Amino acid sequence: MDEREAPDPLRDLGARIDKAYGTRGSAPGGPGDTTQQSNSALSMGLRIGLELIVGVGVGLGVGFMLDRWLGTKPWLMILGFFLGVAAGLVNVYRTIKGLGMAAGYKQAGSRMERRPDKDWDED
Repeated sequence: MDEREAPDPLRDLGARIDKAYGTRGSAPGGPGDTTQQSNSALSMGLRIGLELIVGVGVGLGVGFMLDRWLGTKPWLMILGFFLGVAAGLVNVYRTIKGLGMAAGYKQAGSRMERRPDKDWDED
């Protein structure tokens, strides 16, 4: 047998893999792959739940410590609970809207630009 006539094992393997993916639907990470989409949805759900729990936990902790220091049991802990819930909900809103850590809750590319028709020195 001559070397030129020997079948290329990698080409044969590639053809078999393509054939297997063709019968299954799509390659991993491709448009038909739902594992990446479900993992992304799972991670988003866990992040949202964690944002709420951490917000409430920090609010309760700060309220509890202030109550012990100032002797106002249980009022600051109750106030901390509600502030923690509010902070958790704001974080969830920012996560869902995709605002991330942008300053002022604005999209990263939405800075106010100077317009030629507006004179900024009119104050």
